[in-house]
Amino acid sequence: MIKYKRFITIIAISFISIHLKVCAQSGPDYFIFKDSLYDNPIDAANLKSLRIPFKAKMRSYYFFQDLTTNKKEALALGGSLSWNPSIVSNHITGRVTLATSQRIYGQLERDGTMLLKPGQEGFTVLQEYALQFKKNKFLLNVGAREMNSPLLNTSDVRMLPATHRGIDINYLFKEDSYISFGVIDQIKWINSDRFIDLYEFAGFDRNELVWGTANRYKTDIMAFGLYYLNAKDYYHGLYTEYYREFSLKGNPIKIGIQYMHENDIGDGIGGDFNFNMLGTKLDFYLFGLKSFIGYTNVLSVDKAQEVWSIMPYYNMMIFNFFNRPKEQSVKLGVILKLSEVLNLYPNMGFGFTPNSGDAASPNQQEYNLTLDYTFLKDFNLKVRGAFVHQNSIRNLDLTSKDIVDFRVILNYKWSNKF
Repeated sequence: MIKYKRFITIIAISFISIHLKVCAQSGPDYFIFKDSLYDNPIDAANLKSLRIPFKAKMRSYYFFQDLTTNKKEALALGGSLSWNPSIVSNHITGRVTLATSQRIYGQLERDGTMLLKPGQEGFTVLQEYALQFKKNKFLLNVGAREMNSPLLNTSDVRMLPATHRGIDINYLFKEDSYISFGVIDQIKWINSDRFIDLYEFAGFDRNELVWGTANRYKTDIMAFGLYYLNAKDYYHGLYTEYYREFSLKGNPIKIGIQYMHENDIGDGIGGDFNFNMLGTKLDFYLFGLKSFIGYTNVLSVDKAQEVWSIMPYYNMMIFNFFNRPKEQSVKLGVILKLSEVLNLYPNMGFGFTPNSGDAASPNQQEYNLTLDYTFLKDFNLKVRGAFVHQNSIRNLDLTSKDIVDFRVILNYKWSNKF
């Protein structure tokens, strides 16, 4: 009770709430493949939403991963049912979402897919319960819901998304541009059936509120975003991104730059860390094909924390994030549009790390392919495969190994817009 009294008293400094506009993802990629080479993290972090009274999502997910030392495998079936009623007036709406993930197949010795609870157990959870108050350019959210900012997002890479509980207040000063403040206290992770305190989830025996702010400014040809997160005596995080669109000989081009920073603060209960990463990407047309090239550089010897969300690295792929200490990476990809409903997404990424010192680790390469097929209007099938090769480092006795990752995801969406 004391915690909630404190929670309500600091409503004025609430955290960002972003309504998910993109479809659920099926790999560590921050975006699903819907011409995603032309999306940016700050585009996903969008306040726009359409109130739909009833919404259902179904997902079937097969996951297989061979890590040489062990195998992970499971097949799950589940989804969610959401009710978003108008309360008293259109200025006050509610949101309730019940979700489930159930095991169809999964041997205990191949646990770890995160489609299910540990032990290959199915689960059901009240995933969202929230109220929204909207008046003119102000928006207030209270409760547990999906958030989608670069530092706090759904991390929707398996069966169910992550959700966070908190209070946020947003001011939309122009279309697609906003300022947001807020606090959060709990998280439900992607394969969990309960909400727990953020600090407990991070492994600490204490309870504190986490607060942050988000700022986004967008025009027809450019966008800038600045996101900040603060956890007392533990964590300070910053994400900023800028991109600009222009055309060259009639072909659209987009250039993006991102920077991420994390460090310990106060008592440093999580130990000393200082993570910095810089990324840039170029989206363009090559021989009529939508193409992408990205470069990222981890400037520090410390690891990224990523304790409450997956961070949106430009070069993240199906298996790799390319965010190891002192790692530089290059990623190339194209969209092969075979028809209106069938696309292929071939990608390859290369990560380079030091061969000596504290940050030494094997260089690695990932080659992956995603088939994206939409049928019967509301069904979407994704078949994804990745092959990863990690090189040897003889002086450190690190031998090469190969990793195979294969996934089949079937999504179905239904909504009632009356």
